[in-house]
Amino acid sequence: MDLDSLYSKALTGDTSAEKRLFEILSVRFGLVARSRIRNDLDADEAVQNALTVIFSEYKTAVPRSSFGAWAYTVLNNRILSVLQTRKRRADRTDILTPSQETQAMVADDTDPDLIQQLLSCLQSISQGNIRYARILNLHYQGYNTREICDKLDITDNHMYVLLSRARSAMQECLDQAGVI
Repeated sequence: MDLDSLYSKALTGDTSAEKRLFEILSVRFGLVARSRIRNDLDADEAVQNALTVIFSEYKTAVPRSSFGAWAYTVLNNRILSVLQTRKRRADRTDILTPSQETQAMVADDTDPDLIQQLLSCLQSISQGNIRYARILNLHYQGYNTREICDKLDITDNHMYVLLSRARSAMQECLDQAGVI
């Protein structure tokens, strides 16, 4: 049975049709959202938000062409919202400060002054160009080239250029501080 038939039956009060309609939407929306949003939690959030909107409005909404088209438009809007939120988070420039979490990860035999100087240089770099700091952090955390490129929405060549410039900026900062 197609979505429009189930929708028509659900409008008449058929609870089994309504249940089946939302089961089908849930599965289809999950596939669509996961193909466009690579993070499963974000994809699930977009699907749940879309299903919530559809459930609350499907009895009163008047779809222009079909229920399926309207439902997928709602999902598409929720996916775009998640992607825009992710982009806004990535564009924010957070001031990097040494935290207890960072200090706990540092081995006992590591020079704390060196760690402090590295963090200071990273903070200085992030104020000049946040992408340099992000690329250094992601590379240090062990992300591979493809993952870094996906996170920063750049090409491989651009990533290598940014990484080279970021390393040069870090080296220059450490040279000026007399660490190297």
